[in-house]
Amino acid sequence: MAALLIFSCNSQQPQEWATMVKALDGEYWWGAVVNKGYIQPYIDFSAGDNYFLDDPVPVPKPGDDAPFDLGTMSVKGVTAPLLLSSKGRYIWSDHPFGFRFSGGRLYLTSKYEKLSPVTAGTTLKEAYQAACAAHFPFDGREPAELMFTKPQFNNWIETVVLGINQENAEKFVDALHESGFPCGVVMIDGGWQRYHGCRDFNPDTFPDGGRIFRKIHDYGYKGVIWCAYFLSADSRPEFTSYKPGMQDILVHSKHNPADPALVWWWNGVSATLDLTRDDIRQKFTDELKAFADKFHIDGFKFDGGDPEYFRDDAVFSEPWMTPADFGHAYARVGESFPYNEYRAAFKTCGLPIVIRHYDVGHSWEDFRAIIPNLLTAGLLGNPYVFADMIGGGLSGSYMPGKTFSHKLFIRSCELQALMPMMQFSAAPWRVLTKEECEVCRGFAELHVRFGPYIMEQVHHASATGEPIMRSMEYEFPGCGYEQVNQQFMLGPRYLIAPVVNEDDSKTVYLPAGTWRDDQGETIEGPMVLEISNIPVERLPYYEKIK
Repeated sequence: MAALLIFSCNSQQPQEWATMVKALDGEYWWGAVVNKGYIQPYIDFSAGDNYFLDDPVPVPKPGDDAPFDLGTMSVKGVTAPLLLSSKGRYIWSDHPFGFRFSGGRLYLTSKYEKLSPVTAGTTLKEAYQAACAAHFPFDGREPAELMFTKPQFNNWIETVVLGINQENAEKFVDALHESGFPCGVVMIDGGWQRYHGCRDFNPDTFPDGGRIFRKIHDYGYKGVIWCAYFLSADSRPEFTSYKPGMQDILVHSKHNPADPALVWWWNGVSATLDLTRDDIRQKFTDELKAFADKFHIDGFKFDGGDPEYFRDDAVFSEPWMTPADFGHAYARVGESFPYNEYRAAFKTCGLPIVIRHYDVGHSWEDFRAIIPNLLTAGLLGNPYVFADMIGGGLSGSYMPGKTFSHKLFIRSCELQALMPMMQFSAAPWRVLTKEECEVCRGFAELHVRFGPYIMEQVHHASATGEPIMRSMEYEFPGCGYEQVNQQFMLGPRYLIAPVVNEDDSKTVYLPAGTWRDDQGETIEGPMVLEISNIPVERLPYYEKIK
């Protein structure tokens, strides 16, 4: 291993540490970027010698073969300053860093410190457990139980397709109740407020927003609502004139501290509260609590958190902070709400927050990225995860003229049935036939039946930090499963093998031991099972007996 310290010619102060780490024989690395789990263990694109046993090498997407920068990177989703090796090594920093893999070497850069691997044992599990104990120990806090034990229903797809207003939101809740699907939490997604930064319903489209949550509670559900930290600078009077003193609470521009650092995001141009300041973050949290109390709301879906929305002129409360540090500060808000959800943040390791997979398109390619991405989330100290909305959460996929695959929707339901959580949005009773809807209801009921076991794993995770969804290499080290990424262990007892191929086939890698499958057959491992013509109503899973 070699390290280079680069100095500024003017100040002679260190600007960046660069470290090269040579891979050990047979060593694989995971971590840092949840949304890139599908190329993990990390593919060395320069060598082209990595592959996955149960899926073809992914076609590189733009940026897959470029160096990663956790501080300002445009890769969406959850990130963390942690890399983990199958040989028991890990790399951690309290700050964002850069990295890339090339020629059998790992190249690291940091503006804050010299980075070097810590040898904690000989396996991936030992590396993770050591990093967790040293840098993000869990303290027993958990998200709300109903987030796990029953499916969630989010109204996003239905209201975007049919119209974002109170009438359609209430129709969604009524139809859910009439459908008989088990449900614990109903989420009212974006579009309800007068403007961004306002803690009130738009009187033109949501004349009695509180009535929606009264109805949700009357049906026996909990109610969660969308929120974000954006402030509509072009419409809110006090921001239009940018009154003196407002710059003290906003992320500001390095070009002029009196100007806000405007962010360009999917709903327009906005200013941003500087949540890296403890007092401003507490103020934002208190505003959300007051809003929730007023309308009897149980929690929040926290949107945003992506570093890419900040331009390079953004200045936070401390000069060393990056957009990623803002994402970490934003994640800390969710600690105050047991009913919460995030899809993008930085260094959420060990926090009692729910991580949603980044928006998934309605395609088989996107579908196959979900398991490896969520396995990476667990290795980054995020055990409370789910796979975006069933069928995909990109609303454009459901618009008229788009191709909708009934099979993909049902397989997506199957995929989530034995994950820690499952969430619907496109209403199965609207997009499927009656028979297909019953198949999805069966998967929802399967999730409910597994609820007590899932909660056992939640309690274990909150005490130890161990992932609920575990990779095969994590649970069975040294057995040659490093490159198996389309099946997972649900805790230590169940191997879950969802069908992710359109041709209804599945390759299952069964470790040593005695296993009982979902059809009651006993199988002795180790064994590789090649299964074909799997009906859509079947989710292959295997209980370890001994």
